[in-house]
Amino acid sequence: MNWPLIISGLAVGMIFGFVLQHGRFCMNTAFREVLLSRDFTVFRAYLLALLILIVGANLMEVTGIIHLRKIPFNWLANMVGGYIFGIGMVIGGGCASGTLYRIGEGMIGSWLAALGFMLTTAAMLGGVLQPLTVFMQNGTENFPLVYNLPDDQAVTIYNLIGIDRWVLIAIIAVPVLIFIGRGKFKKPATQKGFIWWSTGIMIGLIGVIAFYASEVWGGLPNARGLSFTGPLNEIIAWFTSSSTAGSFKQIATENQVEIGNLSNAGTMTWSIWMIFGVVLGSLLSAIRSKEFGWRSPKAQTLATQFGGGLIMGIGGSIAGGCNVGHGLTGLATLSIGSLVGIISIVLGCWTMVYFLFIRE
Repeated sequence: MNWPLIISGLAVGMIFGFVLQHGRFCMNTAFREVLLSRDFTVFRAYLLALLILIVGANLMEVTGIIHLRKIPFNWLANMVGGYIFGIGMVIGGGCASGTLYRIGEGMIGSWLAALGFMLTTAAMLGGVLQPLTVFMQNGTENFPLVYNLPDDQAVTIYNLIGIDRWVLIAIIAVPVLIFIGRGKFKKPATQKGFIWWSTGIMIGLIGVIAFYASEVWGGLPNARGLSFTGPLNEIIAWFTSSSTAGSFKQIATENQVEIGNLSNAGTMTWSIWMIFGVVLGSLLSAIRSKEFGWRSPKAQTLATQFGGGLIMGIGGSIAGGCNVGHGLTGLATLSIGSLVGIISIVLGCWTMVYFLFIRE
């Protein structure tokens, strides 16, 4: 048993899940309310978390503490997959992280959304639909869909435009901090849980710790950080396959995902333990705040959420990441692919919000 891997994965996940539930942090809500009610509260928390992650991740890389993964720019897959994922998370009633923390609250609809997410992720990354994912991400020899920079440079914003990364971070930080500073910092008397800015700070710090833990204790050559789409597929593979490690290595190679030396990790990756920790941490938070309870909506809503999960799994697999994998972890590396991915997720979310809520 690799106890550092297990303990660090569970610990990071539990703290993350606790903060997600107690802070009511869901990126579907953040993006939806910007369009629906012009409420930027959760969106400000997201930007604060992202800014902390950007600074922390890049500071650890330049000092040699961790090695950030080179995220490929699969331009068509990032756009199409991200857009599909954004549609799915509105239908499913929550993004990847929102769905997982609501599982800990006892929401049956979120359980079904997560199940749908895992099923199509498994089909897209290692099952019958894998050829579609491979084509969307790579194309063919005569029709390549991957953009690369010379000298094997990471396809980041600063490498693409030829600017120092810290100059770029400063350019990003100034308007973001001004926007965040316009929020209300006093907690309303009726609000339970963490206020938005403390939630944003904690999620950002957890993301930084996850980068460190996933490389140092997770048996990875690069820092994977917080991630959901790939790990949900790994859970299915672990649960159904007798040759899990071999399956993981094949899937990782075909999808350009670094998962390290699995002989040290056994059949459970660091990210699997992290996801289990998210659900457990959310459960503990919900019990502590007396918000846990088995609740099930009508059958039609359950079917809708399951369908939303199926769509999220398809979109996240094609895009190479979900709202967390691209919107927090990937964007923290200043990856062009993750920037395109999260913009597409937001546009997909707004499209579905319009048809479900605004048009009517």
